[in-house]
Amino acid sequence: MTAILPQTDRPATRRPPLIAGAAPRSGGVALILATRPEIFKLAPVLCRLGRRARVVRPGNHSPSALPNPEFGGGTGTGSRSFRVAGALEQLTRLFAADRPEVVLVHGATDTALAGALAAHSHGIPLVHVEAGLRSHDLALPEERNRVLADRVSDVLCAPTPVEVGNLEAEGLGGRDVRLTGTTTAEAVHHRLMPGPDRINVLRKWGLQPDGYVLATLDRPENTDDEEALFAIANQLSGIADAGYPVVLPVDPRTRAAVIRAGVLASAMNLRVVNRLWHSEFLALAKHAALLVSDSGSVQEEATVLKRPILVVRRSTERPEVLRDFGKLVRPHDDIAGIALNWLTDGVECRARLADTPSPFGDGRSSERIADAVHHLSLLNR
Repeated sequence: MTAILPQTDRPATRRPPLIAGAAPRSGGVALILATRPEIFKLAPVLCRLGRRARVVRPGNHSPSALPNPEFGGGTGTGSRSFRVAGALEQLTRLFAADRPEVVLVHGATDTALAGALAAHSHGIPLVHVEAGLRSHDLALPEERNRVLADRVSDVLCAPTPVEVGNLEAEGLGGRDVRLTGTTTAEAVHHRLMPGPDRINVLRKWGLQPDGYVLATLDRPENTDDEEALFAIANQLSGIADAGYPVVLPVDPRTRAAVIRAGVLASAMNLRVVNRLWHSEFLALAKHAALLVSDSGSVQEEATVLKRPILVVRRSTERPEVLRDFGKLVRPHDDIAGIALNWLTDGVECRARLADTPSPFGDGRSSERIADAVHHLSLLNR
């Protein structure tokens, strides 16, 4: 089924009430997706759900390459309130015309919040994947998104016992809380190139295994603050000056921020490149001596690839990473000094991480999430 639409507190229960005048159920599971990382991470779940799954990406761009896209990708530009309202309007109209049995949202994007609220308003059973993540910083929009999505969800798929504890502390332990892990391990193993192909990628970039640093910067707290961005770039340049090439893939928005901050003029040793295909990024990440990133997905990928990571943020909703794999740093910290200390102990660090399991799952998370969806669907037929 393909449909292109123009851009435009009840407590959760096991059997949400039907809304008067609601469209009859047409069956299927609606997966609400917004970002590239979500698409990669939920692909294993989509495969397990099979033909019952419908991918919904609010927006007016080109359809996703995943099966059965209902919309194009993203919710466009504009303020956060505009994006949430636009996605909510689209999804409300879709669910009124073609009601799914279950809605699944992932993470803490504005689109995830819109999907959760649209399902809630129609009384459609809702599954939240990556439930319970908490940075404990309500100044961050995504923190508010994930808290609200958890409040209206019927099934809460928590990545680790830490998130289960967060949900219980907020009084949500009586819901259907499931310890599922995340699908990162499955997604990485599916998209990671074979060894010889990875080495060819390194040769293309003139890099040696364990001899370079891979960095990403995407969060507004780093890219919209010119002083923070300039400080981070100078620290990355310091790492490069010490003999470790630094590759920094950026999207057009971040590149524009880099140019505005004058970073390229002062950090000549940075290899600022266009955003990479995910498989190429994973190939570089697999052989990097160190990752430096503000991305939640990259934090999880680091634990699967057994790579150390410096998390450039004021807080993280994934404290499990900091236990064995990472360290939290702020933009004005001595990132270069910390990185070089880690790089000096690289062989020992990599040997230790090689025997450290990822805290985010055992490769069966998609099976557990799909089982939760099937169970909720059966309860509400």
